[in-house]
Amino acid sequence: MPDTDTPYGRVDAEALQVLQETFDTTAILRAVDQLDVIRARCCDPAGLRDDLLRLHGMAHTVINGAALSCSTTGPTLVDQAEAIIEELDDWILLLKQAVCELRPLEPLRPRSDW
Repeated sequence: MPDTDTPYGRVDAEALQVLQETFDTTAILRAVDQLDVIRARCCDPAGLRDDLLRLHGMAHTVINGAALSCSTTGPTLVDQAEAIIEELDDWILLLKQAVCELRPLEPLRPRSDW
């Protein structure tokens, strides 16, 4: 089957037909929701950026012998690092899920581009 024109460019007609029968476009909205979760946590005033800066201050003191740069109350260095690693791992899973949700759109590339 040849390529076909759409309002958003040429696509592979066969892939389009398959997607019209099988693809749930709300998958894209789920990817938006997943990104919103990450964005909110990343951009909050007490978000990941601040957590990483606190971790750096703690590590700089412990590893490099620098003066204290943040409070010694709260999570330990190891707990802070583990919490950040766990959160980043969760984000990686969310982003991989988003990629999987969007991957079915790749076959739309027109055959003339191959």
